[in-house]
Order: sequence, then C-alpha cells, then structure tokens
Amino acid sequence: MKFLSRYFSTPSISLGFLSAITGSAFIYLYHFRLHQPLLQTILALATLLLWLKLPARTLFWSGFFIGIFWFWWIALSFRYYDLSWMIPLVIVAIGLVYALIFNLIGVLPSLFLRAAAFGLIEFLHPFGFDWFRPALLFTGSYLGDRLIDLWIVLAGLTLFLAIRSRYRYLAFLLFVATHHPGMAHSTVPTRTLQAIQLVQTEIPQEKKWDPRYRDAIVGLDLQAIDNALEAGKKAVVLPESAFPMYLNMDIPLVQKLLKKSEKITILTGALFFDGKHPYNSTYLFKKGKLKIMNKVVLVPFGEASPLPRWMGRWVNRIFFDGAEDYATAAKPYDFEMLGLTWRNAICYEATTDRLYEGNPKRMIAVSNNAWFTPSTQATLQRLLMQLQADRHGTTILHVTNGPGTGVIVSQN
Repeated sequence: MKFLSRYFSTPSISLGFLSAITGSAFIYLYHFRLHQPLLQTILALATLLLWLKLPARTLFWSGFFIGIFWFWWIALSFRYYDLSWMIPLVIVAIGLVYALIFNLIGVLPSLFLRAAAFGLIEFLHPFGFDWFRPALLFTGSYLGDRLIDLWIVLAGLTLFLAIRSRYRYLAFLLFVATHHPGMAHSTVPTRTLQAIQLVQTEIPQEKKWDPRYRDAIVGLDLQAIDNALEAGKKAVVLPESAFPMYLNMDIPLVQKLLKKSEKITILTGALFFDGKHPYNSTYLFKKGKLKIMNKVVLVPFGEASPLPRWMGRWVNRIFFDGAEDYATAAKPYDFEMLGLTWRNAICYEATTDRLYEGNPKRMIAVSNNAWFTPSTQATLQRLLMQLQADRHGTTILHVTNGPGTGVIVSQN
C-alpha cells in the first residue's frame, strides 16, 4: 500500500502533469499558430531538466500524460469501426504504455544512464509506432533537432546537474554547437513548384469508403485534374486514397487517367490489388504510361498488426471487421517528374527513418488525415516531417485529405 500511495500522491501526479505540459505545449502552440522559437526553446530545456531530475514515480505520470497529450487522437479512428465506446480505454492504454517506459527510465541507477535513455528513446518503437522523439521538442526552436543535437543538450544538462560548483554553468556553452540557424534550403526550384498543383481534399472519412459516394468523389478528382490543366500546371498531386478503390481493377478509369496524363502528369493515391494481396499505393500517370508504387512502412494496427500472426488475425477479426493486413514493397520508390527525382511516401511512412535512406533531396508525400479530424494529428505529423527534412536536407511536398497540405523545407 505504501508503494501505491507514493505513486498516487498529489505531488507525484502534479509534477508529472506539469512536465508533460512543458513537453507537449509546442504541439498545441503550433496547432493554434502561437509558436514562438524562444518560448519553445525554454520549454524544451525545462522539460529535459525535469525528466532528468524527477523520481521514478513522478516520471510515471509524466509519461502517462505525455502519451495522452501527444497521441490521444489515435483513438479517434475507432469511430469508423463502430467502436466509439473504446475511445477512452484506448487513450488510457496509450498513456499507460508511455508511463511504463518513463518509469523504467526513472529507476535507472544514475543520472548519466537516465540521460542516455532519453537520448536513445526514439529508437524504442512500442508496437512499431515511432512518433515519440524527444528531439522534436527542438523542431522550430533556437536549438537543432538532429539526434546529435539532442545528445549534446542532454550532455550539457547532465553536467549542469552533476557538477556542484559555480563552473556548472559552463556546461551550457555546449548548446552553442546545436544552434539552429533557421534558414530554409529548398531543393526544388521555384519554377518547378509553381508548375505543380497540390490538391487538398476535404472528404469526410465516413463518406470516403461508402460506395454511394464513390462516383461523386471520382468526379471531384477528375475535375481537380482538369482544373490544374486549365491553370497551366504540368503536374497535379492528389492525396492518399484519393480514388477510394482498387484503382488497377477499374480499367475504364485507368484508361481515362492515362489519356489525361498525355497533357499533365498525375500522381494520386489509391489501393492496388495484385490478385493475392492488397496494397496502399501511389499511382503515377505520365505521358500515357503508368507506374504503381506500393507503401513500404505500414501503420501499426491501422494497416498491419505488429502482433504475432495468430493474434493479429484475432485482433483484425474482432476490432477491424476481419480486414486483411496490407502487403508492402521491399524498398522505397524513387520516380522522375518534371526533370527531377522524387522519393514516394504515403502518410505515416513519410515520418519514418526508412523512407529517408540515402538522404533523398525531394519527396512527395500523400496522406489521408480525415481519420483523425479534428485533432492535433496533422500538426504532429507535419512537425515530424519537418524534423526529417531538417536531418536529411529533404524538401517535402505534402498533399492531404484533411488538414496538412503544404511544402516543408529543411531549416538547417
């Protein structure tokens, strides 16, 4: 009982909540367009200091609230499986996963081990989900968001806490090495950007896969392509699953798109079926020819179960109407468009390290963010893509159904 009372004491919960607020505020400041680099820098440093100092029982609550503040929106997808009653349970479960992770870090026997754990935690992917990255605290701040930048900051804070003399403040000089210049470096010429039409759609998720709306959605897609052509664009990009079907199985529609591609390059999301397995794919129609690029990294639970196969099938049958996991491509696709090489990315994978192998200079990412609207999901996704752009020097053209369409350039 004494053990539980320590964990459920008011000071532990309150301080854990406070450190989660400082560690999550940047997401909401960005979301409501109140972001200030100096404020974010101060909050990020305060958060890391608290994480290094707080006892394990308080870190438990910090992790619990961090998990909720960062990822509560994951539960919203259950609305579309007639499982709305599970939303609060899923939110609490998310919080508990990160509570346990933070608690394990908190019981490490030394300050240096704790700092190392927070420096490496982005390599820990609970159920294959890798969106918790402490370096994201510094994306858009006056300090850098590379992994080495995080390690330098943690080293400086650790020395500050470990040294018991007035010279401890010299540890902050390490931060100079992580200074973020904040200068945008686009790898896509302005003329090329002006020649590409990014089409943001606003199709509600409850209508997107309803057969009653399919013809209307296809009509809107075709109209968007025609509008881009009339505007003098040379290429048009539509979001993930813009055509809500196995597009390769609708031969008349494919033929229509191939014909249009003789005048304008078309890049669009849709499903693909190879006769055995379903894929989440991007279709490139160019000069009367078609290239299909399948997704490489799937969303845990949403597109593929990270559980053992027998358990994954059970979860899919009980919670996801027996849906089959998507198949994946072996490696990322590169393609040519308007004389430049681009890396293809579909939604979640545009935030993962796998898609940035080889440091691609340009990427086109398509997403369907209607699953989580309204929420902070699109904001967090954009920040993660900004972090990857900063680390790899990649310019990303992001096209969405729902919020999030725009161009993301490296700030390093």
